Amino acid sequence: MPLVTTPAPTLTPPATDSTAGMDSAERIMVMAALAGDDEAFETVIRTYSRRVYVVAYAIVQDISEAEDIVQDTFLKAHRQRRSLREPEKFPAWLLTVTRNAARDRLRRRRPQAGAETFDTLVDPAATPGSALEQEERQRHLRRALATLPEEHRTALTLRYLEGHDYRTIESTMGLSNGALRGILGRALGTLRRMPGLKLVEIP
Repeated sequence: MPLVTTPAPTLTPPATDSTAGMDSAERIMVMAALAGDDEAFETVIRTYSRRVYVVAYAIVQDISEAEDIVQDTFLKAHRQRRSLREPEKFPAWLLTVTRNAARDRLRRRRPQAGAETFDTLVDPAATPGSALEQEERQRHLRRALATLPEEHRTALTLRYLEGHDYRTIESTMGLSNGALRGILGRALGTLRRMPGLKLVEIP
């Protein structure tokens, strides 16, 4: 299996929602990979490694550890691929493996949420001031994000950091559209109710 490489997080705007989940070409690719096609599995890695990395980073908030988790996740997928029969469930299965690996790494330390990951949630018009004041607001936002449930942080990361459409996130997290929108709404609502946080209006 080839080495999995992942870039550091970059901020992108939310993408326009797609009208379909896993398309036929993606399904064929996953089916071939699960059947033992190494070339198809390399394509699977290229297709899903970024998504796996983002989920891992949302939990552990550490670039190096998130990269290690990506490696571990695809190694496990490669070992167990012939036992996975339903390609439509493969993205959610990858997420489950990723989350379990990330949780294992958090057993010996307290998770910390990186404010820079979510800096597009902060309304710049509502946060003028010196660099020192802005740094203090970032620390405040970091503490606020650390109080959110893991699932909420993951959904926020996939939607507002990575800009994935709702169908992609639903497939990745194994959620219905209503459940995902509910999670995002509650997460943003929680942040908006916290004193001192001024967030942009995000659809």
